[in-house]
Amino acid sequence: MYQFYQNILTIPATILYEDSEIMSEANYKKLCRCSKINKVVTGRGLGNKAQVEFDSIPDRFKVKIVKKLGYPPKNNTQNLILNYYKDDYEAVDFFAYYLLDEYRTLSPEKQDEYVKNAQMLQALDLFIKETLAFVKSRNGKRGLTDIWNDAAKAITEVKEQIGHTLPKSARRLKDKLEDFKKNGYSSLVSENFGNIKASKVKDSEQEALLRTLLRDHRSLDNEQIAMIYNAVAKLQQFPELSASTIGNYRKKWNLQVMAGTKGEKGFDNELAMQVKRKAPSIPMAYWTVDGWDAELLYQKTTITKTLDGKNRTTTTYHHRLTIVVVLDPFNKYPVGYAIGTHENPELIQEALKNAVKHTEELFGAKHKVLQIQSDRYSIKKLTPFYEMVSKKFTPAKAHNSKTKVIEPWFKYFNRNYCQFAPNWSGEGVKSDTQPNEEYINKIKHSFPNEEGCVMQLVRMIEMDREKLRDQYIQAYANIPEKAKKVVSDKEFLLHFGETTGFTNKLSHNGLHVAINGQKMEYDSFDVNFRMNAHLDWTIKYDSDNLQEVLAYSEEKQISFMLIQKYVQPMALYDRQEGDSEELQKVFDFNKDTKQMIVDSVAEDSKLVNQMFIQNPELNNTLAKMLIVDSRGQHKDQRNAKRLNAGKKLLEKQNKKIEKQEQRSWEDEQMEYFNNKMDFSKYLDNE
Repeated sequence: MYQFYQNILTIPATILYEDSEIMSEANYKKLCRCSKINKVVTGRGLGNKAQVEFDSIPDRFKVKIVKKLGYPPKNNTQNLILNYYKDDYEAVDFFAYYLLDEYRTLSPEKQDEYVKNAQMLQALDLFIKETLAFVKSRNGKRGLTDIWNDAAKAITEVKEQIGHTLPKSARRLKDKLEDFKKNGYSSLVSENFGNIKASKVKDSEQEALLRTLLRDHRSLDNEQIAMIYNAVAKLQQFPELSASTIGNYRKKWNLQVMAGTKGEKGFDNELAMQVKRKAPSIPMAYWTVDGWDAELLYQKTTITKTLDGKNRTTTTYHHRLTIVVVLDPFNKYPVGYAIGTHENPELIQEALKNAVKHTEELFGAKHKVLQIQSDRYSIKKLTPFYEMVSKKFTPAKAHNSKTKVIEPWFKYFNRNYCQFAPNWSGEGVKSDTQPNEEYINKIKHSFPNEEGCVMQLVRMIEMDREKLRDQYIQAYANIPEKAKKVVSDKEFLLHFGETTGFTNKLSHNGLHVAINGQKMEYDSFDVNFRMNAHLDWTIKYDSDNLQEVLAYSEEKQISFMLIQKYVQPMALYDRQEGDSEELQKVFDFNKDTKQMIVDSVAEDSKLVNQMFIQNPELNNTLAKMLIVDSRGQHKDQRNAKRLNAGKKLLEKQNKKIEKQEQRSWEDEQMEYFNNKMDFSKYLDNE
């Protein structure tokens, strides 16, 4: 009595209430009305019987059903074609934005139908290919026709379950797949959406014409649109429209036409759905970065040369500084900032650097944030810095100021701090809140210079920090340890360190570096640094802490942290506490380094000796190679071999002379001269 309907396990409804063995009919109807029993198939129509979902039946009744019908079966017969059926988001996008004639789009129902057809055809293609491959690998005898018939049957079986509208015939299904592979998604769009039917719907043409005029990028007013539209209407025999009627249509179709007159930015800011967000629950979870032209005026004096060669001094009073702020929305705490004449990548880097250093002032160590968000200004250059100060960098969507919570903060900062300064410049061009221009002109000579304006902004930021500092630090103390991410000094200097503009080489007493006009000496207790003494090093440093710097090699892409060399007194009289410990560190380092070298030499000698033992043919190369004996000697072994060769030649010569003692002295003399040998020749060439 169990059966599957669209992969749902069901039983006939009459099983539940016939003979009142499981429940009464009244109880069954009540449970259906309360949606406690899901009726999958209704009993309407001749010969139809109601089927209810087994899993929806309350547990107290399931026990009785199992006693009566036995345990329900498991569905192991799901069609193989479904194994290849996957979501195709490219098809979803294609049909969602597919334009018919007169800027019409497909209905949601048609989009869903075509997407399912595309996904089913892709599943069919994979099914055919893999079935053929499987048959060939097993030397099967099934033909392509049988495979297509099976595929057509499988497609038909899942038609109601998937909701596709593909043909049942294997031949037509094959043609459909070939057309789809050749022409893509557009092959699935019905020809009923073509020009012929569209041209017969004149009301649609009128609406399309009117919408086109309403969304024109020149932002035509209602009177202008009425003039153009009615000129076309006379030729096409459309009813003419008044300017007021066009105004009503403008309101009705505002969603469709606004993007044409105000662009995507205007649409996103005014009509598009906005995401409502809440502030982070803990500090150091999310930072946002942006720049703002501070509403504080300062004066600037420039000197130019006139035509007659004289100096002309000109003072202007309209200048404003740019401040880049790194804000933590947890309690709107300005973690970092930097001030300059205009926004640029370097100013943003300085603000990020200030934020990381300020975390050290707050928490005792440099920290990175879990997530940081910024606009896309100079994103290619700044991305490495955003990624260094955060675990996750999420740039905001372009031209969408609503995604940045820092924008309202600038308004708060302007009203609560800048507006109280006498050189305040207002709230922007479009705002009604502006200072008295006449009075501003009277007091402009008292405006601060650039340096004074910078000090104004610094004081204001520090005042705001002071108000929120205790709350920020206390909240940090309560966050989980896994949410705290520390920045190493090496990582910080690598990205934010200043450079001298020159490279340096390691000498026997360390690296000599000139920083801000001061000669400094640095070294490292890492032996690997001395192993790379041949490289040119770029020194990166933090002006606020010159006790340690980073040596970075562009050539090898390696870096080492260096510490300032400890200066030992020459006289024992000048010794202070800690001098001996620092001196011992150097002794221990040199001792360990020498031991490492000795161990390396011993290991190399062991390997080379083993190589000579295993390869006797290498023995004759001793005189050509500088390989020492166990006492570290090479020449003794080489010369001994030469002398042995010379001794053998002398012994041979003496024996020859003894045999010729009976000869006359003259003969011996001549023979001696004729056979005289140069022993040095053998010694040198041996």
